[in-house]
Amino acid sequence: PHLPYSNHFASAHAEDELYAKYGDKGLDTSLVDKDCLVNKCAVQAKACLQDDPDCRKGLTCTAKCMGDNACITGCFARYGDANLDGLLKCTIEDNECIKVAILEGGADAYGSEPAGPAPTVRGFDLASMEGRWYKVAGYNPNYD
Repeated sequence: PHLPYSNHFASAHAEDELYAKYGDKGLDTSLVDKDCLVNKCAVQAKACLQDDPDCRKGLTCTAKCMGDNACITGCFARYGDANLDGLLKCTIEDNECIKVAILEGGADAYGSEPAGPAPTVRGFDLASMEGRWYKVAGYNPNYD
C-alpha cells in the first residue's frame, strides 16, 4: 500500500526542510560565548567546522531547530558523528559556551511526576515476530 503524496514528505534534505520552517528566524548569537568557544573548545571546533562537512551540516541543522526536539533528533540521525558529539560536549556540557535550557535535577513536585510506563502486552508470543521485516523511510516525519 502507498500513502497519498504529500509535500510534507517530498524533501529528503533536513537542511531544506529546516530552512523552510525556520529560515526567517535567524540564530540568537547572544547565547554563544565566542571567547569561551575560541579559548576552551578550539580543537573541537576546528575538527567539526573546518575538517568535517557532515559535522558542520549537523551543527547548522541543530542550530536551526530552535529547540525542537524532533528536529534535533533528525539532525543527529542524519549528520551525527564523533566530531559533532565532541564539539557539543565541550561547548555545552563541559564549558557552557552555548547556553541551553537544562532542567535542574531532583525529584518532581508531588502531582507533576511523569506517568508510569504503559503496561506490557500480556501473553505476547515473541515467535509471532519471526519472518521478513522491512526498514522503510518516509512514514514518520520526526525520524526520517
